Amino acid sequence: MDDADRKETTMSINEMFNATENNETTTNARNLAGTAQLTTVANELVAECIKKLNDNLDEYREDFEASKHDHNAMDALLAKLIDYDTVDVEFIKELEEATVDGMLKSQQSKRSRAKSKAMTLDNYKSIMAGAIAENLIRKATGKVKSAGGARRMSGSVDFTAEQLEELKEDQDRLKKEIRNVQSKKSIMKSKADFSEEDPRWQALLVAEEQLKAIRVSTGRTQVVKVDETKDALTEKLADVDLEHMNARDSKALLAQIKDMLG
Repeated sequence: MDDADRKETTMSINEMFNATENNETTTNARNLAGTAQLTTVANELVAECIKKLNDNLDEYREDFEASKHDHNAMDALLAKLIDYDTVDVEFIKELEEATVDGMLKSQQSKRSRAKSKAMTLDNYKSIMAGAIAENLIRKATGKVKSAGGARRMSGSVDFTAEQLEELKEDQDRLKKEIRNVQSKKSIMKSKADFSEEDPRWQALLVAEEQLKAIRVSTGRTQVVKVDETKDALTEKLADVDLEHMNARDSKALLAQIKDMLG
């Protein structure tokens, strides 16, 4: 091999290494920038949320107190304070999947660590920032936390047969869902323009009865009763649009559910 051939081969190898290193550097830089941008966006939204809470503390007091100790309550509160559809998450979609997965786990860990500490304002802001960041990641990637989480993010108060079945099997979660619905009722009722004819109020009443219908105390007889009631409710609600039902139909449906409960 003469000097010219040797030089050409060496240059080709070097060029290959340089390209690889540059690509890795670019990718790492993009991933780091994405993580930093997520933190910035989350912190900006935290500031907006804290301001809304300060300005309307009476309206959000119950949700605020619950959010200090429960991740689901925090997510529910944020769904009321933030219109996630207006938040640009395109930068997250441009990141590598492994990076996004790592970011998601990091935010979950951040929320758990902060929750175990004394509940100062700074710590509360950290929990909120972690929750916002996690929700933004899930919105960008479509990685829904759970059926319940997706429902809270959308503000929906109706339950599918599958969701009711899951809640029946997890009575602790069921209790939280009942408290969540009751909290929504309290908030609605405290507003100056409250009306019992409001379709959402009627939907909340129906949701509360649905949830109470699958509570289990003790004993086989009670379990069988719950199963029968759940099946009856599933059949009754199969084609019902709770969110858009008028007041008269809602009251009629509520009366039928109460009859099922005996």
